[in-house]
Amino acid sequence: MKEQDKTIEKLVTIEKAINEMVELRKQVIEMKESETQRQLSIEALRASEKEYKVLVENIPQKLFIKDQNSVYVFCNAKYAEDLKIKPDEICGKTDYDFFPKELAAKYIADDKRIMDTGTLENIEEKYVREGQTFIIHTVKTPIKGEKEDIVGILGIFWDITGQKRNEEEMKKYRVHLEELVSNRTAELQTVNKQLQREIAERRQVEEQLQQVEERYRTIVENTGTATVIIEEDMVISLANKEFEKLSGYSKEAIEGKKSWTEFGAKDDLEKMKEYFLERRTTPDAVPKHYECRFIGKEGNTRDILMTTAIIPETKKIVASLFDITSRKQMEESLRTLEERYQALVTNANEAIIVVQDGMLKFVNPKIFEILGYSEDELTSRPFEEFIYAEDREVFEAHIRRLERGEFPHVYPFRIIHRNGDMRWLENRIALIHWDGRPAVLNFMIDITDRKQAEEELRNSIEPFRALVNAMEKILFTLNRD
Repeated sequence: MKEQDKTIEKLVTIEKAINEMVELRKQVIEMKESETQRQLSIEALRASEKEYKVLVENIPQKLFIKDQNSVYVFCNAKYAEDLKIKPDEICGKTDYDFFPKELAAKYIADDKRIMDTGTLENIEEKYVREGQTFIIHTVKTPIKGEKEDIVGILGIFWDITGQKRNEEEMKKYRVHLEELVSNRTAELQTVNKQLQREIAERRQVEEQLQQVEERYRTIVENTGTATVIIEEDMVISLANKEFEKLSGYSKEAIEGKKSWTEFGAKDDLEKMKEYFLERRTTPDAVPKHYECRFIGKEGNTRDILMTTAIIPETKKIVASLFDITSRKQMEESLRTLEERYQALVTNANEAIIVVQDGMLKFVNPKIFEILGYSEDELTSRPFEEFIYAEDREVFEAHIRRLERGEFPHVYPFRIIHRNGDMRWLENRIALIHWDGRPAVLNFMIDITDRKQAEEELRNSIEPFRALVNAMEKILFTLNRD
């Protein structure tokens, strides 16, 4: 009886041990499933990080981040290139390390004001690069922490490139985690502790990746350029505030709903689709920058400059859009104005020439008719060689009078025709700048026929003048007698 009781007691103990093993195995399986879900989450965050990384590398702004003490903690490659340093060398430095004292003090004062007010500012300010001073348009935005406190400042000025990525360390870390999983022992307590430690570490990585994603999203949202991410099926998956303004649609109406082709003008759609498809297979075969027309919600058409790039390891495309409508309209106005002036100058009844440093820099067709020379003959010799020798001083004297500020006069002078004949010209002059240098603009009319008529008139009345003089002498004698 005692032996039977002992046997039953052993069976109960074994059953209890088996139940405990089953329960522990169940816990291990649940932990592994949880680990798989965390791994997928990490991969998703890493893919998101890659997308925002490409955005930073391709939008054409320069960017930096400082802490609450205006100490640099981050900058992109384009900004670092201006400072003649590497991006990772900027950490811990301030504007005093790169700019003149007064300019650095202004930058830091701007930072403090913006962090104190907690509001975004657009600033036009000086920027020194390679010894030259430029005026740039800077957007500075205070950065808030988890508790809504100001922890630093984000600065953007139109070009944005490169963001540091620690991909290699992340790969090593993933390998390390995989080795830990493969080397687990049968001891459930050790496995459990190991899993808990790995969970904590992974959570830390997730938080870091979330911070990176939030940083990139802040950059994209605050850039002054309309930016979108286009999926393989041409649907827009991300659009920033500037694209909302350009298109007239909200983010909710665009993201995941609007195809990129819906915004293209009909005549440009084929080109846009061709570039879109070729960029995935042969990205170097299509231009990175090209112009096309953009149609917004109200049907208004805008001319834009597209800058596109494919996101590595994906088939997504990031695109930045610059509105160049005003520039195109100005170019068209200038082209029309130039055509009008060209028509006026070409068909003018006056000879119009520009003289600079004694040489002809511009002539209209009328001068060829007056002088008989070709354009090459006129522009290859000093202009004074075509002027009658006795009138060269008169020509130069009127220019000097104009340079002294005297009112311009109309004056005649003689010039030598290609066949050797002398021609009379009536000239009006004005001082101008041609290609950024002083020059003289001349308006000349051929008055040779008028001069000849005047000479013939003088010759025809000369006998009558002599007769009148003789009669005056006779009358004077008679009156005296």
